[in-house]
Amino acid sequence: MKNLKKLSRNELKDVTGGRLPRVWIAETSCGVIATTTQDWTPQQAQEWFEKVETINCPPPTHSGPSTNLAGN
Repeated sequence: MKNLKKLSRNELKDVTGGRLPRVWIAETSCGVIATTTQDWTPQQAQEWFEKVETINCPPPTHSGPSTNLAGN
């Protein structure tokens, strides 16, 4: 059996356990999947998702027929 360290009262204040972090998964409209393990409320997670969407799925810069694109 391993020798276990006896924790002092001060060290015990810093010990946390029993609560696993929540995993938030965002799948954007353009197919990017992002994950985080922040301890957020659902509202904070929604704000994070919106930022992920904005950063990774910018609006298209071209509208109209694709015959006007370079290389065609």
